[in-house]
Amino acid sequence: MTILEAQSTPLVRAVGAVAGEALAALHRRNGSDLRCGVVVEEVTGSSTVSAVLLSDGTEIPADLVIVGIGAFPATGWLNDSGLVLENGVVCDAMLSAAPNVWAAGDVARWMSPDFGTLLRLEHWTNASEQAAHAVRNILDPAAATAYSHIPYFWSDWYGSRIQFSGVPWGEPQIVSGAWDAPAFAALYRDGNRVVGALTLNRRADIMKYRALIARSASWDEALQLAELRNAA
Repeated sequence: MTILEAQSTPLVRAVGAVAGEALAALHRRNGSDLRCGVVVEEVTGSSTVSAVLLSDGTEIPADLVIVGIGAFPATGWLNDSGLVLENGVVCDAMLSAAPNVWAAGDVARWMSPDFGTLLRLEHWTNASEQAAHAVRNILDPAAATAYSHIPYFWSDWYGSRIQFSGVPWGEPQIVSGAWDAPAFAALYRDGNRVVGALTLNRRADIMKYRALIARSASWDEALQLAELRNAA
């Protein structure tokens, strides 16, 4: 299998370059041909695909091509609505975009009370929880509350479970295992606060770190938890 990645490493926007490179090693260890920083020029073939042509002239034979090129929030139909549209529909912490207008799901870019910045997520966990919260606020706007959510996603590669929670700010630090180990945990910090956690094959750890992130725990508290998890 050949994997073509336009970025310098897979998942760079989701987990950062350092962690992305560590996860990229999973592809190589399992026999996949990972090529980063490449541009697809053309998919060739007549009735069926025969090859993928790269911008540098490289031709990769193929009989099946799976394309994953990401997504953009489809807000064009709202251009004349008066709503603030910047990488989605901009909302306040209550998910209100304007009087009597609410947004939820992949298109909503809301002011996160957990991180003090605008976030827009394309995770199914967020879409489900955010929609339910928006409906409660719509039904009783006088008692509307801020939507608090710690991002979470997971993915299975070659029998390994990748899990991430929080935001990938700063350089991650390994707290369990090692980057080249079959299992590890890494934490991200913003000042003295833990803001993100990435785990590989440490399924019991991620929700404990997510709980720390949700209560704005300190970096020292996160390291103490890592020590406990390592001793378990």
